Amino acid sequence: MTNASAADTMPQVPLIRRDTESPRPCDTCDTLMTNANSPTWNEKQRRFLTAYCERPAVAPAARLAGVHRATVYRWLTEPGFAEAMRLAAEVFFQAHRLKVLAQEAERQRWRDERESARRPMRRAVLERARAARGLA
Repeated sequence: MTNASAADTMPQVPLIRRDTESPRPCDTCDTLMTNANSPTWNEKQRRFLTAYCERPAVAPAARLAGVHRATVYRWLTEPGFAEAMRLAAEVFFQAHRLKVLAQEAERQRWRDERESARRPMRRAVLERARAARGLA
């Protein structure tokens, strides 16, 4: 069994990535296709989006990324970055929802287990109460 590093266990952000692959040739011409609106995230933006996946609040995620929150709000004027932040928040909430559902299932299992352990005790108390009524 291999140990996963901290980078392997971090949630993957479905970012709009600037692929390093060479662009595909256009079908109708000899030139290569380019996407003029293709966002390119710098290192600080990537760090912020990764931190935002862990905690979807601007100030704490900016602090973790080592960026001022005003900078993040300036980045939000770019539609691509705003979409990436929305996707990062979605990743967090999906992971958080699964964790909450697992905790709820564990609590319910514990309650069912506790109830089944209490049931015989309740029967014994009820039998004693019925017996006491019969003697009175």
